[in-house]
Formats: sequence, C-alpha cells, structure tokens
Amino acid sequence: MEWKQNYYEELIQKLDGFTRKFYINKLIRGSLYFVGLMTLVFVIFNVLEGQFYFGKDVRKFFFFTFIGASAFSAFKWIATPLMSYFNLGKLISHEEAAVIIGKHFSNVEDKLLNVLQLKSQSVNYTDRSLIEASIQQKANDLKPVPILSAIDYNKNRKYIRFALIPLSLLMGIFVIAPSMIKDSTKRIIQNDQEFKKAAPFSFELSEKELLVPQGDDYKLSIDITGSALPNEVFIEIDQLQYRLKKENSSQFTYVFNNVQQAQNFKLVSGDISSENYLLKVAMNPVLSSLRARIDYPDYTGVKDESIENSGDMTVPAGTKILWTMDAQHTDGMYYRVGNQSSKQPLHQSAESSFQFSYKAMKDEPYVLFLKNKYFEKFDSLRYSIAVIPDQYPQINVQNFEDSTDASIIYLSGDASDDYGLSDLRLNYTVSAKDGKISKTNAVKVDLQKNKSSVFRHILDLNEIGILPGEKISYYFEVWDNDGVNGAKSTKSSILDKKLASPEELAKEEDKNNEEIKDELEDALSEAQKLQEKIDQFREKIREKKDIEWQNKKDLERLMDQQNELLNQFENAKKKFNENLNKQEQFSNPDEKLLNKQEQLKNLFNETMQNEIKDLMDKIQQLMQELNKDKALEMSEQMKDKSEDFKKEMERLKELFKQLEVEKNIKDQIEKLRELANRQDEVKEKTEKKEHSPEELKKMQEDINKKLEELKKKQEDIMKKNAELEKSNKVADQKKNMEDAKKKTDGAKDKLDKKDNDGASKDQKDGAEKMNEMADQMEKEMESGDQEQQEEDIKVLRQLLENLVTVSFEQEALTADFSKTDNQTNRFTNLIKEESRLKGNFKIIQDTLEALSKRVVEIQSFVAEKVSEINSNFKTSIELLEQRNNRDASVNQGRIMKNLNDLAVMLSETMNKKQKDCNSNCNKPGNKACKKPGKGAKPGKKGKVPSDKIAEGQKNLTEEMKKMHDQIKGKSGQGGSSKEFAEMAAKQAQLRKMLEDLQKEKKEQGNGSSELQKAIDDMNKNEKQLVNKQLDNETLRRNQEITTRLLESDRAEREREFKEERQSETGTKIARKFPPGLEEYLKQRQAEVEWYQQVSPDLRPFYKKLVENYFHGMKKQG
Repeated sequence: MEWKQNYYEELIQKLDGFTRKFYINKLIRGSLYFVGLMTLVFVIFNVLEGQFYFGKDVRKFFFFTFIGASAFSAFKWIATPLMSYFNLGKLISHEEAAVIIGKHFSNVEDKLLNVLQLKSQSVNYTDRSLIEASIQQKANDLKPVPILSAIDYNKNRKYIRFALIPLSLLMGIFVIAPSMIKDSTKRIIQNDQEFKKAAPFSFELSEKELLVPQGDDYKLSIDITGSALPNEVFIEIDQLQYRLKKENSSQFTYVFNNVQQAQNFKLVSGDISSENYLLKVAMNPVLSSLRARIDYPDYTGVKDESIENSGDMTVPAGTKILWTMDAQHTDGMYYRVGNQSSKQPLHQSAESSFQFSYKAMKDEPYVLFLKNKYFEKFDSLRYSIAVIPDQYPQINVQNFEDSTDASIIYLSGDASDDYGLSDLRLNYTVSAKDGKISKTNAVKVDLQKNKSSVFRHILDLNEIGILPGEKISYYFEVWDNDGVNGAKSTKSSILDKKLASPEELAKEEDKNNEEIKDELEDALSEAQKLQEKIDQFREKIREKKDIEWQNKKDLERLMDQQNELLNQFENAKKKFNENLNKQEQFSNPDEKLLNKQEQLKNLFNETMQNEIKDLMDKIQQLMQELNKDKALEMSEQMKDKSEDFKKEMERLKELFKQLEVEKNIKDQIEKLRELANRQDEVKEKTEKKEHSPEELKKMQEDINKKLEELKKKQEDIMKKNAELEKSNKVADQKKNMEDAKKKTDGAKDKLDKKDNDGASKDQKDGAEKMNEMADQMEKEMESGDQEQQEEDIKVLRQLLENLVTVSFEQEALTADFSKTDNQTNRFTNLIKEESRLKGNFKIIQDTLEALSKRVVEIQSFVAEKVSEINSNFKTSIELLEQRNNRDASVNQGRIMKNLNDLAVMLSETMNKKQKDCNSNCNKPGNKACKKPGKGAKPGKKGKVPSDKIAEGQKNLTEEMKKMHDQIKGKSGQGGSSKEFAEMAAKQAQLRKMLEDLQKEKKEQGNGSSELQKAIDDMNKNEKQLVNKQLDNETLRRNQEITTRLLESDRAEREREFKEERQSETGTKIARKFPPGLEEYLKQRQAEVEWYQQVSPDLRPFYKKLVENYFHGMKKQG
C-alpha cells in the first residue's frame, strides 16, 4: 500500500509546485502592470506640470497621488504574489488549483478535483480501502499529466506593451525635452516651494568650481543660452543687486573684490532668477600670534622680557631670541635668516604652534613661510632684526685752572656707556722745551661702574714735577664692560698745559701791568664823566616838580655807566691778583715787597664798590616810588661816594705804579747779578778752553742778547720812575750799561779772532760792571726807601698832632654851642669857627691823601673815616645855620669820635712804619739809616690775640673806675677833656684791633658772634667817652666785654687743640675742589638729571636714544 500512497503525495507535490509557479506568473504580470501604470502616471503628471506650472496644492496632489498609487500597485501586483510565493498570507487551495488545471487540460477535467474530494471524504469512513484504491487509480492516471505546464510564462509577453509604451513615451520626452521631466519632477517633489515658469533662457557658469583664495578678487563669467537673451543681468548678494558687466550678447562678468569669506549669490534678470550659488573661499595660512622670548646678555643688566605680535625688533648684540608662533589654516611653517639659501622647518610644538630660536649678532632680515592644502606655494612674512652693537663708551671732560695756583688743574667729567663702565685712567706725558718726552704715566681714577659716572680729579703739576717751560699733555681713557666682544675703550681729547718760562712770565706780567694801568686810567676818566652826569641828573630832578619817566631813564644810564666803571675796576683787580699768584708760584720776591703787594691787594679788595652798588639800588627804588626829596638826598650821597671811589682809584693807580717800579728795580738787580754769574762761568770756560770756539761764541752771544734786553728794561724803569708823582732815587745807569755792553761785545769780537785770553779779560770786566750796577742800584734803593720811611713817619706824626688839635677844638666848640643862645652874634661867630675848623681838616685831608698815594700801609678805612668826618662837618654846619643845636651837637659828637678813630688808625700806621724803619736800621751794613727818634716797640707779627685785647680792655676798665671814683668824689665834676680823649683813643684802638681779629676769623670761616657783640659794646663806650659820659652802665659793659674776650680766647684755644690733634692723624691733607666750582658742577649735574626721566617701560633702543640726547646736553654744559 505504500507505493499507492506515494502516487497521491507526488500528486500533491505537483500541485504545490503549480501554486508557486502560479504566483511567480502573477508577480511577473503585476510588475509589468506596475511599471506601465506608474510610468504612465509619472509622464502624465510631469507633462501636466511642465505645461501648466501648477501651484503647490496641485503639485502636492500629484506627489501624494503618485506615492499612493505606487504603494497600492506595488502591494497589489508585487508584494502580494511575492508573499504568497513564500507561503505568507492567503494562498489558493488544492481544489482551486485542480480547477485551474482541469480547465487547462481537457483530458483531466474533473479527475484531479475528484481525487482530492475522495481523499477528503475518506476520513469519514472506517474502511477506506476501496476509496483509497479509487484514489490511487485516479492518481496513477493523472501521473502523466504535466501539471506545471499549465502556467506558461510566455503568455506574459502580451503584457509587456503595457510597460513598454509608457517607458518609451518617457524616454522620448526625456530625449526631446529633458527639462520637462527633470524640472517638473523637481517641482512636484519640492511641492512646498513656489516655482516660476521656466524662462526662455538659462544661466550657465563658466567655472565648474566656485573657489577663490582669501583676500583675492574673483571674476565670475556667465554664459546665457536660450531662445531670447536678456539685455542686462544682475547678481543678488545679501538681498542687494549689482549689475553685471556685459561682455557680449551672451556673456556677462562680475568681479568679487577682496573676498574674505564664502558668499551666497544668485543671478537675476527681470522676473527670472537662477538657483542659489556658493562662492567658496580657500583660506590663506595666517599667523595669528607671534611671541618672542628675549634673553639679553647678562652684562647688559637688561631684564629678560617677552614681546607679542612684533616681528621686527631691536636688540643688543648677543641676545638670544626664542619665537613661538600660532597659525591658523596652516599645515607647515619654515624660516630663513639672512642670506641662507634654503628654508628650515620650524619645530611644531603643538597642533598649530611652531618654534625656533636665534642668537642675534648683526642686522639681518628673517622670513617666515606658511602653507596649507590650498596653497602649495609658500606665503611669506618678512621681518627684520636690528642689532644694537655694544657702543664705545663716551667721555666728556672739562678742565678748570685754579686762578690762585697755575700748577693746579681741576678736571671734571662724565663717562657713560650703553651698558656699563669698567675702568678709567688718566694718561699724561711731559715734554721738555725741545719736544723730547721726559715722563709718561697712567693714573687710575675712581669710577662708579654703572652706565654713567661723574668723576673728579685734581692734576697737581708740582707733584708731577713739571719745570717752567715744560708742557704736559693729558687725556682720559675709559673702558666699557662689553661681555661679547671684550672691553672697548674711548679716549678723551688731548689737553695741553705749558708752564711759562721765566722770560714769558716776565713779559706776561709787564703786559698785565700795562693793562691794569690802562683799566685804572679809563676808570678814572669814566669816574670824572660820571661825576658830571650825576650833577646834571641832580639839577634835572631839582628843576622838576615830580619825577618823570625821562628821569628814570637818565638814572638807568647812570647806573649802566657806574656798572661799566666798576667792571673796569674789577678787571684791573683780577689782573693784579693774577700777577700776584704767578709771582708766588714761579718767583721768590723778598718779604718786604711781598708785604706791600699783599697790602695793595687788600686795598683793591676793600674799595667801596659794593657800597656804591647798594646806593644805586636804593636810588632806583626811590625813583620808582617817586620820592623826589629822598632821591636827591641819596644822589648827593652817590656823588660823594663816587668822588671817594675816584680818589681811591687814583691812590691805587699811584701805589701800583710805585710798586711796579720797585719790583722792576729789584728784578733788574737780580737779573744783573744772575747774568754776571753766567758771564763768570763763560769766562772760566773760555780760560780752560773746554768748549769749541763756536760754542763759546754762542754762549757769549746769548749773554750779549740778555744784556741788551736788560739795557732796554733799565730805560723802561727810568721812564716809569719819572712818571711817578714822587719818583724814587734811582741813578741813571746808562753809562754803566754802555760800559758793560762794550766789554761783552769786545769779548765776542775776540772770540771771533780766537783770542781767548783777551776775551776772558773782557768777560771778567763785563761781569764786574754788572755786579757794580746791581750793588749801586740796591744801595740807592735801600737808602731812598729808608729816607722815605723817615719822611712818612714825620708826616704821620704831624698829622696826628693836627688831628688831636682839631678834636680838642671841636670839643671846645661843642661846649660853647651848648652854652650860647642861637639868636646871638656869638652863635654866628661860633658857626664861622666851625667852618674854619672844617677848613683846617681839609688841609689834613689833602696831606693825608698825598701821603696815602705812597704809603700803602694806610688802610682804605682811613678814606672812609675822612669822608664821614667831612659829611659830619657839612651836616653840623647846616644844622647850626638852621639853629638846630640838639642835632648839630649829635653830629659834632660824631666828628670827635671819627677824629679819634682816624687818629688811632694813623697811630697804628705810624707805629708799624717806625717798627719797619728800626728793623731796617738794625740790619748789618745799613749805613743809610738815620735815627728817626723814639717809636713804638716792634710788636708781634699778625693780629693781636683776644686775650691780649682782653688784658688791654681790663686795664682800660681800671682807668675808667678811677675816673668814675674821682667824678663821684668831686660831686659829679672831674676828669679833663684830655683824659676822656685819651681813654676814647685807647678804646678805639682796642676796638680796631678786635675788628681786625674778627675780620681775619671771618676770612677763615670762624667768625664769632660774641666778638661782634664785644665790638658793638666797645663802640658804645667810645661814643660815651667822646661825650665825656661815664656811669655804672659803662663799667658793667666793660666787664661784659672782658668776659666775652676771655671766653672767645678759650674757645679759640680749644679749636686749635682739636685741629692739632686731627693733624696728627695724617700730615698730608687731600686737596679738594673749590666750593664754588663744586657747587657749579653739582648744579649742572642736577639740571641734566632732572630732565633725564627715562621711563623704565622704554625698549632698549629708545632708552639709548634718550641717553644719547642727555649726553649731548652734558657736552653743551
């Protein structure tokens, strides 16, 4: 039975195969239906859209209808058969398949269906063998039937037309009008956008890729195609339209300038616009930041720093630089320094960061190269490194010669360097008269090792050992601290100093002497003119009711003339001091001449030029205040002062001329003896024949030349002596000079003839003649000086007697005035007596002025006292004429006091002259001295110490006490006028001694306020004694004076003791710059430093510029 069963199973398998083929056939046919239908719908929708340009709603309907139809058709005709093929979903049954097969095969008809029905009915029977047999038989009968052939795939060919026709239509349209398909499909798909109807032309871009390098210009070219071409085309950028340039009928262009970023645009012509385009930008490689770490050389002292975004830089030589750069859009960086042929890659420290380092030694450019994928060619950035080489140090030197000592040179300077100084030396060479170098040396000078330093040095030519006539050349050399190339040095300009030879000094002294006399002569002439103009000025003021502007201008001219007069005097004084300084340094005048020169110097310094200046200032102030009366009064004083000043200049001029002659005579004596000695030396050489005749002849010629010069000098001395108001007793040496000249000339002639013996004899005679002239001149000078001393002492003694007489007469007159009624004839007669007394004093004044022109010891203070006495006489007479007894009495008291003061001064001068005269008489061999009579004993040289003055004041106090007691004992009467006058004179003498001591202390910087108080108290005592007043207050004041003097003496001793102790610590005191010069240099330095405010934020290059500027300022200073 098993084989029978297999027939049925086989039949079922064939039915299943038929079912599968059935669905495959449906799938094929459905696919053809789907393709044909969807293509047709696609074509219809596109044609309709292409023709009518529907709105969004219709296009949405088309779109979604097409999608729905496609989905439905696909499901029905493709998805359903496909699922049935894979037994998914509902399938046809075997019976339905049998029906289909039976319809296909006529011999089968219902057989296959019957088999299936029998099989289904067999289930209801218990005995199924008959039925199964029937089934097997029928199945066996159907076995030969090819069931699968009932499905014929070829029959589907007739359905291909349903797909092929729509596809052919689609292809035809696509070929003929592709835009109809493409544009319509695009619009249907993009159904939410509005589309305009296709234009009759289209825009075509010449470039396929819209790409431009950043920052470049981009030229856009447009080609127009279509049936109708537009006349103009616009480009729309950021909703703004710009006209394109028309190249021809179908081509337009537009230029995008400096493109920095991507740009959207579209083309527009009328209502027609193109699609949106995008111009892309190829980004350039960009250096976004540049940082440099600058490592300055250590020796510069400059702090390391970092700078940003500055490629160009200025640095000192030897600086190490590390660059760190950040770049954008950059794939790689390279660099090249200077003239390198190849580029070097930079080290990439991070994704977009690069580094490289370099040591700067000279000015060089460097280039950075950047690249990226867009730019294979390198983009370059050019920078430069400016290197500041270590500059040579700079030095500026000023030299100041000591006006009081020609052998001292004060050197001040400043040295500077861009980074620091290391050493400073003073180099000098000494050369003799013939130019040969005799000494060379280098002296280390203290220097602050900073960028700049001020230095001081004192060059002492005596310490170096330079002789007269030699020259020193010197310069400074300064080194810097260059740590890269080694220390460099700079030398200052070479300065020279030549010490004058004795001959040059003598010529210069003579020249100065002539200039001094000329200056004094001009000053006297100006003084005379000034006197006349002062008179004119006073007359103009007196005539005017008020002071006018023109009067002020006249006063200004007077002041200018007065200042010019004072300047001339100052020039004369300056040249006189120059002469004295040079004499002290290069010659050894005898003590007597030196004392006279010093006294004359004091007279120059003690003139009343400062008083005149003060008076002029007061007059100008009064003129500004329009005070006519006061101005007249002060101008009268100015006239008197100018007259006194004129007299002082006349005296100075005469004293100077006298001193000049005296010095010339002494120099002539010395030079004659020196030349005589040289002649003796040449005589000995001539006798010994140690030198050749030519050499001997040359030596003799030199002596003859010197003698000729001395002969001319002797003539000049005699001429100048004759010009003096009272000439010196100097015999004319003309004959002796001629005799000596004949002998020396004869010696030369005999040397020419090789007659050494004859020449030696003439040389001996010539030397003796020179010595004879020197001895004669010296004796005449000593004799004349001694006679003059005696005559001067005699005149001084007579002047003193006359002064005492005038003083007593004035005292008697003052007493008579106090007892006489001012309305009586006696009072008028007394005024005449006062005028007579004034006339008597004028005689004393004239004698004193004549004497002062030859006696240098008479101080300028004497002239001031004479002027005060004249002023007091004048004022007293005027007051007496006005019957103003009280004020007149005060002025008369001043007359007596000033007369006493004047007597004290002249007494001191006489005592000094007497001492000098006695001293000269005591010299061995001095036969010219006559005994002048008793004089004061020689006193101690110098100022009287305060303890001696205190002792004298104490003795005077004892005398005053005795006088005071006598007055008390006689009921207020006692003490003669002579006794009061003697005590007043003693008090004046002590006061004068104390004033001299105070003046000396002030000059040394040790002035005492206690001494000044004592001087003031002495002055009060003197006035009281002149007025014959003596009371307890006077005695008490005397006691205070004595106490102050003793305290001052003790303080002075303590000071001297301290100085002595300090001097024990070192015998050599370092020489210092004069205070005035030191102050000037400090002030100049302070001015430059005040302006030199260099900001610490400045870069080294700019700091250097500022420092150079201020160095120039210092040079100008």
